Amino acid sequence: MKKNKKVLIGLMVAGVSVMAVACGDSSSTTDTKKETKEKAPTEQVKKNEAKTLTDNGDLGKYHVAIQDFTLAQDYNGADVGIVQYEFINNSDKNAMFMIATQAKVFQNGIALESAVMTEDGYNDQSTDIQPGATIVVKVPYKLQDTSTPVSVEVKQSFGIGKDVLKKEFTLQ
Repeated sequence: MKKNKKVLIGLMVAGVSVMAVACGDSSSTTDTKKETKEKAPTEQVKKNEAKTLTDNGDLGKYHVAIQDFTLAQDYNGADVGIVQYEFINNSDKNAMFMIATQAKVFQNGIALESAVMTEDGYNDQSTDIQPGATIVVKVPYKLQDTSTPVSVEVKQSFGIGKDVLKKEFTLQ
């Protein structure tokens, strides 16, 4: 019985030691990050500004380009706008466009809903791609009309990062 208590106490001491070391490591990492931020705030601001107004760039570990916009009709004959994106997975894990990014399309300042198409090729946004792979994604959206400009915004999902890619398309 005494032997079991000694083993149990030894395991508890070892566990507490491991947790203490882990806590110590995270604080030193935080200090390093603070020093980096203090040394180069000007570089970070310039970097964010450059990416905010462009239609392609890196969003975290992914590269996205807002490429094209075409008009079509959905299964009910309603007007649809199809936005074409290029998605490059620069991470070390498989990724999907619809999970890694948050793409929004606006017309008259109001977000457009996704549309349902009967043709193949519009589910590319849910296709898993491996690290280093590139995919062209076509996403359909229900339009309010066929004359008002459409603006597209893409950012990294889950509120990670502040960079936003933007592009406006003029409809005829």
